[in-house]
Amino acid sequence: MNSSSTPAHYGGKPIRDEVLGYGSQSISEADKKAITEALEGDYITRGPAVEEFEQRVADFVGVDHAVASTSGTTALHLAGEAAGFESGDEVITTPLTFVSTAHVATYTGATPVFADIDPHRRSLDPDAVREQITDDTAGIVPMHYDGLPADIEELLTIADEHDLTVIWDACHAFGGEWRDELIGAQRDMVMFSFHPVKNITTGEGGMVVTDDDELAKRLRRFRSFDMDYAPAGYEDEPWYQVTEGVGYNYNFTDIQAALGLAQLDRIEEFKAQRDMIIESYNAAFEEVPGIRTPPDPVESDPMRHLYAIEVNEEFGCDRKEFINAMHAENLGVQVHYVPLHYHPYFQEEFGYEEGMFPVAEEVYDKLVSMPLHAEMNQDDIGKVTQAVERLHRYHN
Repeated sequence: MNSSSTPAHYGGKPIRDEVLGYGSQSISEADKKAITEALEGDYITRGPAVEEFEQRVADFVGVDHAVASTSGTTALHLAGEAAGFESGDEVITTPLTFVSTAHVATYTGATPVFADIDPHRRSLDPDAVREQITDDTAGIVPMHYDGLPADIEELLTIADEHDLTVIWDACHAFGGEWRDELIGAQRDMVMFSFHPVKNITTGEGGMVVTDDDELAKRLRRFRSFDMDYAPAGYEDEPWYQVTEGVGYNYNFTDIQAALGLAQLDRIEEFKAQRDMIIESYNAAFEEVPGIRTPPDPVESDPMRHLYAIEVNEEFGCDRKEFINAMHAENLGVQVHYVPLHYHPYFQEEFGYEEGMFPVAEEVYDKLVSMPLHAEMNQDDIGKVTQAVERLHRYHN
């Protein structure tokens, strides 16, 4: 076998000279100009650009309110606080997610309750959710894995039946649609992340969107110290501002908002590029035995954050060897995610252990996130597919 057909993991030459990560920001000259103009303005912390960005996002997804925060994690925290979760409450969520999703419960003193997943959507299985509901259940936090919508209709039905608050973790899903409405238009609250690898970026940043006036009021109060900036007597004593509870300093900045506004102008460009990459991958990987391509959308047009394949025995090597081989080719593949019930914190604090959620575990054992971001070109896509095909040939 010559060096050109030998994977780098086994002595061949890497297919790329530099690492291609699974995700990356895309920053244009217009983006840079927007940030420079913000720096030259009167505000660099929370100011008018933040309000403009919030309004643009609210209009984009079709809701009344959008509240920006410092990250997707703090957006989730704010949503849990606004929902009123507290000690003694149980909040149902998926084990196949990043830790922040479960912290909607833990940050508020509530208990995270995991339910197994639907293997097609890779998100909460409504039947599994029903099995976990008790008299203490206060909410559900579904996560739209890779941007593919969870079973929204059925989960909302469950919430209606049991009077539960729903907080949708849509960190992966900004810009996607479900039944011709934008992800974000669903009740009660939907939150987004604008981390650099997400569908648009503000550097760091997050947002909660809602149609509920009272929830929006609470979100804004908790974001900024739970402060009443105009209490009774303020007219005569304009310096008089008071805090009414435990709030946080999760204020978004005009610098971030300026970048967010510029990135919103590119959302169609980003989605078209991601869709093109996915189509190219699907065409290539459907011909490779042992590779399961990501699930097809159900009644939706998602803007997908991840391209997560499943590597099966028929491929010729296991997931661990596959990942190490891709890394040797300078392809920065990743796994999303180590199930939360595997983590020491959730095992020690809440008694979870491996084996409790077999569907999530079976999916996790095979998952590999391949590079997917708007900066990729045809050569990048070709290198990824060639590396996978070369590895498969080596083992067969």
